[in-house]
Amino acid sequence: MVIVKKKDIGDALLIEAYGEMHQIKERIRFFQGKYQQNFEDFSKSMKKNEEDFEQFDDYIEWKSYQKVYHETFQKIEDLKNGNFQVTQ
Repeated sequence: MVIVKKKDIGDALLIEAYGEMHQIKERIRFFQGKYQQNFEDFSKSMKKNEEDFEQFDDYIEWKSYQKVYHETFQKIEDLKNGNFQVTQ
């Protein structure tokens, strides 16, 4: 039988979540560099401009990265605070 502490599992999950966060931030930085603005400003400009399929595709992808960023941030906070359960 192997005995694993909850903290050890949390630490492993936290390392994984930090890796995910790094990748997410890189993609967000890519879009910020490409459009020279943050997501909120880009979103506003999308509503004003004529239909551009490349920009719309980027908008959808960027929006999903924004959502995943916030979810991953919360996951990291939960893991750091021990707010998770280990089940069988």
